[in-house]
Amino acid sequence: MSGINIYAIIATEAHDINIVNPGNSVLIRAKNEEEQQVIMREIALAVMGDVVKLSNGMYMIITAVR
Repeated sequence: MSGINIYAIIATEAHDINIVNPGNSVLIRAKNEEEQQVIMREIALAVMGDVVKLSNGMYMIITAVR
């Protein structure tokens, strides 16, 4: 059984980064939601990851542990 790896978390400036703890993943802050979506797509394509949109508006890119 293979696991998943949280590769990146993409937030906007509206998110309080003092609350977000990305662990070993990358935390990226976009200027707005439009830039957040562009960055999310580019990273997900580059690492062949899946995207999860969290209820707080942040995106999480996950990849399979290889």
